[in-house]
Amino acid sequence: MFKRFREFAGSISWRPLAGYFLMLFVFYAAVEFFAGDRVNAWAVVLVALPFAIALAWILLKRILEPLAEISEAAREMALGYLDREIRIYHDDELGVLARNINLLGRKLRQTIYEITEEKDRMGAVLNSMADGVIAVDGDGRVLLVNPVVEKALNISGEQCRGKDIVGVIRHLDFENSFQTALKNQEDLTREIQVLTPDPRYYRVHFTPLKGTGRGGVVALLRDITERRQLDQMRAEFIANVSHELRTPLTSIRGFLETLLDGAVEDRETALRFLKIIDAETGRMTGLIGDLFSLSNIESGRVAPVMEEIKMAGIIDKVFAIFSHAAGERDIKLISGIPPDFPVLTGDTGMITRVLINLVDNAIKYSHDGGEVTLSGGPAGGGEIFVRVSDRGIGIPEESLSRIFERLYRVDKARSREYGGSGLGLAIVKHILEAHHGRIEVSSRPGLGSTFTVYLPVKQI
Repeated sequence: MFKRFREFAGSISWRPLAGYFLMLFVFYAAVEFFAGDRVNAWAVVLVALPFAIALAWILLKRILEPLAEISEAAREMALGYLDREIRIYHDDELGVLARNINLLGRKLRQTIYEITEEKDRMGAVLNSMADGVIAVDGDGRVLLVNPVVEKALNISGEQCRGKDIVGVIRHLDFENSFQTALKNQEDLTREIQVLTPDPRYYRVHFTPLKGTGRGGVVALLRDITERRQLDQMRAEFIANVSHELRTPLTSIRGFLETLLDGAVEDRETALRFLKIIDAETGRMTGLIGDLFSLSNIESGRVAPVMEEIKMAGIIDKVFAIFSHAAGERDIKLISGIPPDFPVLTGDTGMITRVLINLVDNAIKYSHDGGEVTLSGGPAGGGEIFVRVSDRGIGIPEESLSRIFERLYRVDKARSREYGGSGLGLAIVKHILEAHHGRIEVSSRPGLGSTFTVYLPVKQI
């Protein structure tokens, strides 16, 4: 009992209580004076007026002004301005209230800062993700969208937030999948194709949004366009290789069956068939060799052996290799490489193969009596260029973007006629990439083609 009384007494602010008791005492004294007829009414007024003024001043300074400041501070806090501090230093109840409100403001500022910082971190993570994220609540209204989804679906995250997902995403399969995931609240995986702004394929994983109490679904979009393209290229590559091998094998088998049926007795016919078989076998051997070389270069199993390269020596070697083939068709090989051509750093064998493949194609697709020209010089930016030009049949514009693909050939019939495998330019491209170089092509049908190789010069 005594303990409770002590706790109650300790919780009372005695200073303002004493002030109120003093004012009560003064009021009581004034009443006693008036009741005892010791002074008249005017005397009481004169005596009480200073005390009334003092009481009003105390009431204004100790209660009304602090309450007004507290009220103003509370209003500003309600509006979101949490930086204001109430300047009340009394030890009474109003002072305690002011300090508690100041403490509340500081705690709110700290909490809002932490929430804002966490939100910024989450926003940075979402904006930096390579995958798309879109979340909806249990009613199907958009909660958040990251930039990948905005770009993929051509929508604005700010404008669509809070709107129904059906009215935001103009994609039937995507909408149906969202509705299914919302209804069943189960994981769901779909593949969708988006045609605008560019055709893209996405694998979308729908997951129930847990912890909100209202359901919802979050969808994760992963771009699988490149994988789809690689799968398609792989399928085309296998089909092309099968076709390229099946054609000569069918031809060889046909000629062998003819020889086994008795044509071997006819020496002239047998010799002609054997020459064809030899040519077809050589073409298959070249194709397999090119495939093996391309595989080694792409996988990095064959790394360039860097050394100093003098381009003039490589040009002389390439012209010597093709001098006979060019002479048979009266094609002129012209070198425009200056004597002071910069020294390069690279793999001599690989760079030689690049020029062999380019000159070989230039001769194959040139008209009889034409010209194949090699030129070069500084290209600026620490690079040199080597240009191989011909006046042959040229390349259609729609094929320029695909000629460096494996087994792609503009004129398949003519490529087979000259033993082309469709791998030469693909090998050229990968060799140049291994040397941090590049290749450009320009062509007009009927007027010829120009292939320009850019390579970094030797660093002094």
